[in-house]
Amino acid sequence: GRDRVGLFASRAPYRPNPVGLSCVELRGVSGLRVEVGGADLLDGTPVLDIKPYVPAADAFPDARAGWTEDAAADGWAVSETAEFSAAAALVLALGGPDLAATARLQLSISPFDSSRKRVAEESGGGVLSIRMFRIGFAADLAARKIALRRIFSGYGPADLAAPDDPYGDKDLHRAFLSQSPAAGAVSQ
Repeated sequence: GRDRVGLFASRAPYRPNPVGLSCVELRGVSGLRVEVGGADLLDGTPVLDIKPYVPAADAFPDARAGWTEDAAADGWAVSETAEFSAAAALVLALGGPDLAATARLQLSISPFDSSRKRVAEESGGGVLSIRMFRIGFAADLAARKIALRRIFSGYGPADLAAPDDPYGDKDLHRAFLSQSPAAGAVSQ
């Protein structure tokens, strides 16, 4: 239901190049040239990728957020249950991604927009996929509130027993499941 925006106008993880990050001031755009200022790079350094400023993820109080300010009007309040917080802290302690921060950011705007995130709607809420982890959440549509409830592995027992590991994360999931048995894995 949202207007399409280009890759450089989104914070999608599918970027042309994973090299370096600098938050800069956009000073102008002329054709295919982008002029930036305040960069922590040398003059003439090529800019390989650009992302928009998003106040929820960046901290520059005087910055303007462009089209993302309009999207903020679609904001949802996101909270965590104690079970979710404990599981997210365990994943982080095991060297995994910050699932809590990512889930809050992903679900705070248009939580059920599957064209922009890996989310499946279920009765009373949904499941957000972040890498091979799954985040179960409840949703109060009238109050525009999301409650992050639990984290579970997207790998089933057969997947975890298989020797291949294309994403290099099966050890993380095994450790998570062994230390948080309530989390469980996707059943197959």
